Amino acid sequence: MTDSPRPNDSVAFGAQEPCPPTSKSPGEVTSGDDLLPAIEPPSARFIIQLFVVPALIVMMVVGVWVMVSWLVHRTTMHPEDLIAGLETSSVARWQRASELADLLRNERFADFRNDQKAAQHLADILDREIAAADKGERMDEQSVTLRYFLARALGEFRVEVGTDVLLRAATSDRDPREAIVRRGALQALAIRAFNFSELDPPRALSHPELEPTLFQLADDENPLVRSETAYALGRIATPTALERLELSLADPHADTRYNAAIALAQHGNPAAIETLAEMLDPSEMASVREEPNAPTQFYKRSLIVTNALETVEALRKQAPTADFAPVIEVLEQIVAAEPAELEQARLHPSIVPRAQITLQGLRAAE
Repeated sequence: MTDSPRPNDSVAFGAQEPCPPTSKSPGEVTSGDDLLPAIEPPSARFIIQLFVVPALIVMMVVGVWVMVSWLVHRTTMHPEDLIAGLETSSVARWQRASELADLLRNERFADFRNDQKAAQHLADILDREIAAADKGERMDEQSVTLRYFLARALGEFRVEVGTDVLLRAATSDRDPREAIVRRGALQALAIRAFNFSELDPPRALSHPELEPTLFQLADDENPLVRSETAYALGRIATPTALERLELSLADPHADTRYNAAIALAQHGNPAAIETLAEMLDPSEMASVREEPNAPTQFYKRSLIVTNALETVEALRKQAPTADFAPVIEVLEQIVAAEPAELEQARLHPSIVPRAQITLQGLRAAE
């Protein structure tokens, strides 16, 4: 006689093997231990599910909480607190200056950008840093980076205070490492000039040494400084500034020529047409030779060509009788280019329909 199967021999939740039958005499009583499944050591999968997975979940929750706390801290930080922190001797001062420059671009602090007292405070800090560098101090990387971000932050203010210090920073050329500070100061002057032009009513950035300093820097031996200077002159856009930019159309540095051409064209000057055609020319690679790899070359060429197309259309509206023949010629080359030719010219195919639109507009105006 065989025993009937026990209820625990199979489990509905899984495919466990049934317990092997035991040979007991008919009168022998089955103990409770015999009804329990065999004890096995826990598997690695079981340990992971029990301990590792919950631990990872807890770590993710903590990470999200830390990130949210950090973002809340950044959004609740006030510019005046950051400026006060710049008075300390902390090695993280350049980070505070960087945060300040970012913060001042936020429209939440638009009113603060009109604060002359805060601008003067920041200008004093930058002036002291420049004075220390005059004595041979503060030329380490962190100090140079600090001066760069101080200049950029100061440029966000819509007040005249600090313009003299920015001009001083732009001409501080004691060491090649300071080139980034000079460029930052020129960028700040350009931003400040643009911010003034957006006021109601618009204002012009003015300072007795503004144009003489920029005219001097337009002939600087550093091509990147000349390029930033051309951009700043275009933002200031006084008659004498635009006249000086016409000379920059012959600059040996491509980016300097391009900044000058865009500024002149935006003010309706047809003298920019030849350089705009150069910017669009598929065979012109002068502007991208310094880029380290193909992706950055594609990016820069796209930026140059897109800006040139927009500028050509703006100039056509202001000077409809100008001779755009050089631009039409290179646009026809872009439109007719094969994929391999576009690749060689570092032009993305999406540029072609954009160039076609501009070409049609020029032909219609002939």
